[in-house]
Amino acid sequence: MFSDLHQLYQIAKKPERRIIGLMSGTSLDGLDIALCKISGSGYQTRVHLERFESIPFEPGFVEQLKTVFAREQVALQDLTLLHVLIAQEHARLVRQFLSKNKLHPNEVDVLASHGQTVFHAPRRLHGLENMPNATLQLGEPDHLARETGIITLSDFRQKHLAAGGEGAPLALYGDAFLFSKKDTDRILLNIGGIANFSFLPGDQSQPVRALDTGLEIP
Repeated sequence: MFSDLHQLYQIAKKPERRIIGLMSGTSLDGLDIALCKISGSGYQTRVHLERFESIPFEPGFVEQLKTVFAREQVALQDLTLLHVLIAQEHARLVRQFLSKNKLHPNEVDVLASHGQTVFHAPRRLHGLENMPNATLQLGEPDHLARETGIITLSDFRQKHLAAGGEGAPLALYGDAFLFSKKDTDRILLNIGGIANFSFLPGDQSQPVRALDTGLEIP
């Protein structure tokens, strides 16, 4: 345990970190893998994209995802098994990405995994009295860490919920730090399974905002 904490401490001290980000959206079309070098923090954050690949999912895997995706009733065993299966498939694609780009896991500081959203339930949608905002992503991070050999960060939407948000849209956090410009109002449109936009005011004392633009089309 001490060696793990020491490793995290050494990563935190670096002026620049090499991070792989994973994103699998509600379109269920594949896994986006981005290898980035990140330095700074807050509005001084800088990102250099080294490599990017969007790897399509096999049709059979997509069909498995659809057995639990956006369904109010599912078999609990299917949900439990997919939590691990999704992590294993994402880990396989990460290893494929590393091999293709001649990279060793030791050359990557952190793996950041969004997971696969299978159900999103903010209060305004579920309408249940005295029930919280909630969202569920599958893709067990311990399996990812074990099978890739890279420290893995995850559950980003849960952190947003815990802080009082709805868990979505979540792109605002990165948009604000990377694309805000003093004295220039900007709107960034994220087109995915459910599109959303971020409003970044040129007056940085004003709040940034993010909204979904509509409902998903099945």
